[in-house]
Amino acid sequence: MEYQECREWLENRRISMGSVPGLTEVNKLLDRFERPDKDMNIIHIAGTNGKGSIGYLLEQSIANSKIKVGRFLSPAVVDEREIILVNGRMVPKKIWAEILSEIIEAVNDNDLKATAFEIEFVLSLLIFQRLGCEIVILECGMGGRLDATNAIEKSMVDIITSISIDHCNYLGDSLKEISLHKFGIIKENSKHAVIAPQTNEVYEYLDEFIKDSKIKCDIVKSDAKAVKRKVKKNKNKPYQMIGYKDYKDLELSLAGVHQCDNAAAVLDTVEVLKSEGCKITEKAVRNAFSNALWPARFEIIESDRLFILDGAHNSDAVEKLFENISLYFTNRDIIYIMGMYRDKAYEDVVKFTAPKAKAIVTISPADRKRAVDSFELGKCVKEYNENVTSADSYEEALEIARLLSDKKDMILIFGSLSFMGDFRRLLIK
Repeated sequence: MEYQECREWLENRRISMGSVPGLTEVNKLLDRFERPDKDMNIIHIAGTNGKGSIGYLLEQSIANSKIKVGRFLSPAVVDEREIILVNGRMVPKKIWAEILSEIIEAVNDNDLKATAFEIEFVLSLLIFQRLGCEIVILECGMGGRLDATNAIEKSMVDIITSISIDHCNYLGDSLKEISLHKFGIIKENSKHAVIAPQTNEVYEYLDEFIKDSKIKCDIVKSDAKAVKRKVKKNKNKPYQMIGYKDYKDLELSLAGVHQCDNAAAVLDTVEVLKSEGCKITEKAVRNAFSNALWPARFEIIESDRLFILDGAHNSDAVEKLFENISLYFTNRDIIYIMGMYRDKAYEDVVKFTAPKAKAIVTISPADRKRAVDSFELGKCVKEYNENVTSADSYEEALEIARLLSDKKDMILIFGSLSFMGDFRRLLIK
């Protein structure tokens, strides 16, 4: 099958099957390909916020050290192939099509019920295996314990990023239920676990999880208080200088206090990897941090207006987003373009954000099954801010936001990573 034909098959699968937590079907598919994960050195990442940033900084630190690294992540922002990267680069369409065709044939011939996400995960492992990746970074999709990526037999390092309320329809209504799902990637045969800074409540659940399970791995809790931080700004481009443990004066081009917590987890993981024989250099880490560019994570785009794109989609992420805005951009009126999903406790996000806006434009994300319709979201927003307009398209949303704003205003686009790529393309174009 050609690349485009494979993509269409996969997208039809995504629409028809949606998301189905569980490991039964993905294990059947992995068995068909003789468990490509079994000999891999795997870094497994679960959590609510920060998975992408931590995975990115680790990937760049490893690749800069001349170690071949594969990375599986979601969702795609700029290009649909960016969910599978080797040394930070997308894999050629020819390789995608060749290996995905093999998977499609196995699925069809054996009437397997694997979802699109499960197929993409197995595709990533086969690509990493055949391209000879020495280290593999796997980012959980939604949860942890029942996430397709948790079908792996063993990991070298498990990382738990910041945990908060999210995906309640799938993971549970309480922070405890959600935390236990995320901790589920730490298994009996895990070697090391790095825990990014958490709330005291989450730490209590972690201690309970460790006590009740058979976990014997080495656990490192990253220390937010040990991070030394100085805020810097070059015109409208914020960055920061940080120190952590033995690392001094690291320039981090990703802005925000939460990125310092992510950086601490990355640096602790680097030390764990070095203890396992990985030759990651300090120079490689410094280059990774100073040159970091992670699309739609407090990304600033300047054209006729100042635009900020951020995939913040739950209460915790949105609070951190507005902390950054208050820190770096004061005395600016803000116009929002926002879209939300039903499983994201969107009413809480609206209640927190809507009163702060000069005007708000609501949109409907592309995944209509999960999306809050733009008009329904507009009604919710109107309870807290009268100046709200519902747009029929992303192009219209940008046009309305520009009409409602002055040159000195900021246009903030947030609510999900799923539509950030579309807005980036429109703005850069």
